[in-house]
Amino acid sequence: MTTVCSAQKIDLRKEFGCEQLIIVTSADWQAIQGKMNVYEWKDNSWNAVMKNIPITLGRTGLAWAKGLQNSKWNTGELKKEGDGKSPAGIFRIGGLFGYGDLETKMNYLKLNQTTFCVDDTASSNYNRIVDTATVSKNWNSAEKMRRNDDLYKYGVLVDYNSENVIEGAGSCIFIHIWRGNDQPTLGCTAMTEANILKLIHFLNKEKKPLLVQMPEKELQEFSKEYKLPSH
Repeated sequence: MTTVCSAQKIDLRKEFGCEQLIIVTSADWQAIQGKMNVYEWKDNSWNAVMKNIPITLGRTGLAWAKGLQNSKWNTGELKKEGDGKSPAGIFRIGGLFGYGDLETKMNYLKLNQTTFCVDDTASSNYNRIVDTATVSKNWNSAEKMRRNDDLYKYGVLVDYNSENVIEGAGSCIFIHIWRGNDQPTLGCTAMTEANILKLIHFLNKEKKPLLVQMPEKELQEFSKEYKLPSH
């Protein structure tokens, strides 16, 4: 499948250098389930690489969040810390993480028992992944990254609220392995281990991958302003 986008719209390739695109959609703002379609720009077209992959979202669905999209889209209830919502918008993919060694074309963080993601809004390390072996603790709340389950065995870092960090806007947003197809996350996007392995082996930092995530109806409106592949 290939699609060619209209010339009048904002081009994610020209604007951000993006040649790999992850599009996640749901039925509505409250849905905890959805689908993922993945594309790569080749031969002057967006080519589908993964199609209609089942995913789960935050336990309370989605909310607009500060991303690369025009700020006019950020209306209504916005993403905030602890709301159980996955962020909606356009976001860079910041790298990968996991429990073991991994051959990849992305920056990769191997997790250990001292790796944490700080979600304490009062900490200067808010929304940062830190190693307590080298960083002094200045937080009261943080997520242990080397979990006792396999949810973070393989994961993708979503570059959300990481530049000019807004206190309380949300933290520790990932794409990771799900608990099950009817089990929501705390604000991340999740899928089967097999599908996340396909995704992480596909991603290439040289192609500046982006995540576009929102309900289907909003994506249709979004597509009137941004060049996106049909799916």
